[in-house]
Amino acid sequence: MNTPPESRAWQQLQRHAAAQLSADFPDRVLRQIRVSRAERSGVARFFLHPFAVSAYTAAACLLAVVILHSRQTAKANERHLAEWREVAMQTASLDPL
Repeated sequence: MNTPPESRAWQQLQRHAAAQLSADFPDRVLRQIRVSRAERSGVARFFLHPFAVSAYTAAACLLAVVILHSRQTAKANERHLAEWREVAMQTASLDPL
């Protein structure tokens, strides 16, 4: 059962949680995030940029499609050539030369 935010139990939980955290906790968290971002190299920032991740994903998908298409095309070509060889052999057997 969910407790509505305006209930007395909810208010007690909020007071208890607030007592567990130090007053500078949000500042320390934000400072640590800024420091960790600043420590990342430019290359790491570039590779983690959302546009770069999207581009890599698109390139990987395109590569997969090209590889799959070329394999399927090669298999179809082999099958068609085998069928044409059979037709050519049958035609050659009918030719009186």
